[in-house]
Amino acid sequence: MGPLLSSATVVAGVTAAFHASVGGDVLAWASSGVLAALAAVHVYWGVGGAWPGDARHEKVEIVVGLPKGSPFPSLSQCLFVAFVLVSSAALVLAQRYGRDVLPVSALRLGVWAVVLVLGARGLGGFFEARLRPATRALPYHRLNRRVYSPLALALAAAVAGAALD
Repeated sequence: MGPLLSSATVVAGVTAAFHASVGGDVLAWASSGVLAALAAVHVYWGVGGAWPGDARHEKVEIVVGLPKGSPFPSLSQCLFVAFVLVSSAALVLAQRYGRDVLPVSALRLGVWAVVLVLGARGLGGFFEARLRPATRALPYHRLNRRVYSPLALALAAAVAGAALD
């Protein structure tokens, strides 16, 4: 079984297990909370926050996967990502609780698009070093495989679990 199919099988199994053991409401609130927290971190970075690292040049190696001296994404780029993350969190909650806000089919489509994007980010992170070999020498490579990609996959599974009811 290839790594892509294997990962998809694991995400599907985790989604079903999350939903069965925890319930859709908990998954909706937890995933929305994490998405909102990630949005806040992107705003922090956009306005010049240095964490993680001591300076913007260190942060670019840790967060973006570019060598020292590369420009960090601009305020507008960080705010765009934050907007997408907050919108994703709102979609997850609206799909569970605000079905009269938008048509149910639009909410469902939006939530499954969030699952698709998070899943693609999570799976793609495990293959990114093939597309960007220079990242292997940076702290980003290790963090991407141990934190960023698994977090994206866990969020995809949680959002999918929240959407199952």
